[in-house]
Amino acid sequence: MLIELYIFSFVIVAYGTFTTLALVGIGKLKRHIPIYKEKSSLFISIIISARNEEKSIERCLDQICKQTYSQNLFELILIDDASEDRTFEIAKNHLEQSQLHYQLIKQPEHRGKKYNIAQGISLAKGSVIITSDADVVFSFSTRLTVIANYFNLYSPNMLVMPVDFESDKKLISAFQIVENIALTAVTAGYTGIQKPFMCNGANLAFKKNAYMQVNGYDSHAHMSSGEDVFLMEDMKKINPSAIHYFFSRELIVKTIPQANITSLFSQRLRWASKTKYNSSTLNRFSALIVLLSNLLLFALFVAILKKSFIIPYLSIFVVAKFVFDFLLLFLASDFLGRIKYIWWLPLFECIYWIYAFSIGAASFFINPTWKGKKIN
Repeated sequence: MLIELYIFSFVIVAYGTFTTLALVGIGKLKRHIPIYKEKSSLFISIIISARNEEKSIERCLDQICKQTYSQNLFELILIDDASEDRTFEIAKNHLEQSQLHYQLIKQPEHRGKKYNIAQGISLAKGSVIITSDADVVFSFSTRLTVIANYFNLYSPNMLVMPVDFESDKKLISAFQIVENIALTAVTAGYTGIQKPFMCNGANLAFKKNAYMQVNGYDSHAHMSSGEDVFLMEDMKKINPSAIHYFFSRELIVKTIPQANITSLFSQRLRWASKTKYNSSTLNRFSALIVLLSNLLLFALFVAILKKSFIIPYLSIFVVAKFVFDFLLLFLASDFLGRIKYIWWLPLFECIYWIYAFSIGAASFFINPTWKGKKIN
């Protein structure tokens, strides 16, 4: 049993270090920026790949139309990925009635998000590219203005931005919100210490010339997903300090949570499956240490059944993990306006180890399906 005790001692020390660095990073992030005094002339291209999004595409386009940034300074490139519903028709009717500068493309066959985004970038007029998803149903009207000001003032190669979920009364939605709070904290924190390793293509901005400098998605074109994190890894090779995270609520976008366990499992499996192809040591280490730390509660349960002498030690480790998680989630939940969800943490801790272990193990053996298509 001493060997197990040493292993779990290492796990909690590693996890504590991991979360503490994220907390330090959050403290380093910019929360406010001075107003850009000159009239911005930065042209922005928003690129969205949509497939079977008839339920959300209109709300998504509404959010773009409501932006206060001059419509002469941004464009929308929307690629319909051979949708099998009315996504294209709804988008076409909505855009024709808008004042947006746009390009609407319909793929004759399914090509995948990465291919579509790359095609959109090749057509883009903007010096700054923003990628988003068709199920983004909320964004602040000042979002593009804030992004333009940030690029004008600090000129990052990439700006990582926060994603949140739309609220409803379902337990599965609350679970996703709590999980996302943790992901937001780690993403923001490690970008704050110039060690970025996570981002979300639903809310990501980067310079087109930086994208061209790393040859776009060429290094990972054979994989149908991962256009966000793999691009980040390529840009880190140029200059990791040029990848920023701005801790501003005005940059938050909200998307629709998965409605059931099957779709949640499929989406998270798609996310996790990218880890084994990611060259980032930090990415792999974080996945491993988070997985092992979440097994502490299971180990404590087993130790209680066996009446092991390590019960007091494991109890201390579990409490320590809870404290680390609480501190991390408190900062991120305050930023996202989700403080009330901090009370879900005890229940989340009890079930997350099953969820994390299942997703992690399955990602090595199963190619996930997403919107009716197998992900390579």
